[in-house]
Amino acid sequence: RHVRKYAISLREHVSNCLEAADVLNSAYAVNSESEIQIGRSRREFWAASSAVFSGKIVSLETLTIPNTPSAKILTSVGVDIDDRGGWLGQSGSDQSDRRRCGETARQYLKKRDNQTHILTSRIVKLLEDYERRLDGIESFVYMHCVGIQLEKHCSRARTKALSAWEKRTDINTAINVATKKKIPKLINELKDKLDALPQVSHTTVIKRKEEHLQSKSLKSDLHKLANRRFGRAQEVSTERVIAIMSLLAKHEEAVAIGEVEAIGDVLREVELSVVVED
Repeated sequence: RHVRKYAISLREHVSNCLEAADVLNSAYAVNSESEIQIGRSRREFWAASSAVFSGKIVSLETLTIPNTPSAKILTSVGVDIDDRGGWLGQSGSDQSDRRRCGETARQYLKKRDNQTHILTSRIVKLLEDYERRLDGIESFVYMHCVGIQLEKHCSRARTKALSAWEKRTDINTAINVATKKKIPKLINELKDKLDALPQVSHTTVIKRKEEHLQSKSLKSDLHKLANRRFGRAQEVSTERVIAIMSLLAKHEEAVAIGEVEAIGDVLREVELSVVVED
């Protein structure tokens, strides 16, 4: 009962994880235009963020500087609006000291998302396999239930046959006594009761007993087989969980190495773009 309860709960959690992994995987899937679906949203977000970091007054649609008096006012009070850090990736001939913050930051994002689609695809496959392995755990419960119900059925059949045979034996004994005492009315009543009972013989009782004993043996065999399958399913399921965690750990480790290098470049560019006047 406890295994069945946990198996149902585990299947529900695995289904939720698989659904989330499918959604995440679809976000990184390549669409008909040969680009990652989430890429466009990230590019738009990064364009808006870069415009803020640059300090320029720009149009998000064209990334050009509109001709507004606000730029002159901000410049007159010492606010830098020339994108000295290079967040927009534009270089001018009059500003050779412009940094490369935007380019290095974009490289960091590429490093961070490196092979993410492959990772999510593998996780989905492992979760699908894990979900199939749960069938083995659930079959353990079903095999136990089959053995228990079979033994109960044979036990009830044996009890019913034995009870009917004992009643028929008692009535036949009473009929013999009534016959010796010559009581025809009682004999007729007892015969009516005897006819209403199932036709059960001593051979039938012995047969039901043998079936009950065989069902007990079969129940024991089913339970042993179920326990062996449950043990294998437990081991394989544990291996799948370890495989998922190992896959995530290795991916994070591999990405983290490149990520540290990329974010170090970003920080150096940001530091170099900041001057004392700032």
